[in-house]
Amino acid sequence: MVRLLRSPALLVAAALSLSTAAPAARVVASPKVKGKVDLLRPLTLQRLTDMDFGILGVTTGGSATINPITGALSVTGGLLRLGGAVSPARYAGAASKQTVVLIRVPSQPVLITRAGGTQTLSVSAFTLDGQDKRALAQQQSFTFAVGATITVPAGTVEGLYTGEIDITVQYP
Repeated sequence: MVRLLRSPALLVAAALSLSTAAPAARVVASPKVKGKVDLLRPLTLQRLTDMDFGILGVTTGGSATINPITGALSVTGGLLRLGGAVSPARYAGAASKQTVVLIRVPSQPVLITRAGGTQTLSVSAFTLDGQDKRALAQQQSFTFAVGATITVPAGTVEGLYTGEIDITVQYP
């Protein structure tokens, strides 16, 4: 329950007691705080070409490796290069001037699956055409290529094997 006072004398006394309080002195921080912000252009990354190991023949199993610098394909074991357009994955990106970007490729093998089936092949040992940490200096755009090794066991079912490989770029 709230009790209201209707006495004018009490209201005047209460108002006078509030108005006589001395205001607190202002204190300024020393040194003064500075505000700042470093704005960066959002990173963009676009795939230019897919990674393509071409057409391989399998006799006893083996591996095939795409060199990200030259685009050359080398095969080992019982694999034969039969043709097709071999290509490392190629990307183009944009970022702020005078920044550093980090390119990340998978550190673990990635499985790709046979179209119309459940069989898989392992793609691993991902490599870049240079350092994973790139300084952009005055340029805002950059390109890079990614190579890898595919392992094809003996007795692998024929067919087209495809899958997705995550490549990321970030500011450090």
